[in-house]
Amino acid sequence: MCESGVRKMIHYEEFERERLDPIYDTVAPYSEMKKNERYFLNGIIRAMKPKKILEVGVSSGGGSAIILNAIRDIDGAELYSVDYTEKSYRYPDKPSGFLVEEKFQALMDKWHIFRGGDVSRFLEEIGGDIDFLMLDTVHAHPWETLNFLCILPFMKKDSSWTVLHDISIFAYLQNGRINSLACRYLFTDVAAEEKVKPVSDYDNNPANIGAFRISEATMKYSDNLFESLLIPWEAEVPESDYDSMKKIIEKYYKPEQYKLFCEAFPFQQYLMGRKASFVSSLKVFLKTWQPKLFYWLKHSLQG
Repeated sequence: MCESGVRKMIHYEEFERERLDPIYDTVAPYSEMKKNERYFLNGIIRAMKPKKILEVGVSSGGGSAIILNAIRDIDGAELYSVDYTEKSYRYPDKPSGFLVEEKFQALMDKWHIFRGGDVSRFLEEIGGDIDFLMLDTVHAHPWETLNFLCILPFMKKDSSWTVLHDISIFAYLQNGRINSLACRYLFTDVAAEEKVKPVSDYDNNPANIGAFRISEATMKYSDNLFESLLIPWEAEVPESDYDSMKKIIEKYYKPEQYKLFCEAFPFQQYLMGRKASFVSSLKVFLKTWQPKLFYWLKHSLQG
């Protein structure tokens, strides 16, 4: 592993690019990353030489292929990939991660794939000593934060790295809406020894991928992440997933953190209920007052 002072000087998107070059054209059509993002993932793995990698969010398997290619000559290195769905959401007739099975069979001896559930359901089986995490899942708060909180107790506390994709996805959305903030919340709030990003693929927008190195302080100052669970959620969390997360949070975190975690779920259900009530009220208002409003405007303009 590189010394800290050396790491800070590395532009990971430029580090050992030749490793990715031979498979780049095969991976690119199935990867949801941009060019510098792919090279950044390749470079940071080549620099850190991790042995146990966890990937959460597989989709077609473009990221899995990049990781497996990067570790193919690292003795004992293995990739554990988890996808919430059995099928790739972009290719619903194919299983999640199909690209590895179709194009990179020679690398499958280093690959373990878990499909059809949240990562919290598989962590005890995957086990500890994870020294590299690739987190690229829902992007809707609170999913990335919940996933990371569950995974953190299984990571090495002195040298592990987390790569987080789509930390600025809201800057690239066509409709201009400010949503998909989950990755930015986590990247901003997490306590980490270092945070690094590549040069953005777009001149006017921030980098959309980043990495941070965790330490004992990441767990010690995890209160920020629990507090962020009170920020209104962009997506619901099924009760079955929340229950599997709850078992991990109760086992590995402080009682007051577990209490806040348990309180967040009904609180967010309450907020979502208020949102539904507001929408219903707005519909009633428009139905009742819209004709009168147009009548008033028409006569006001005529007058």
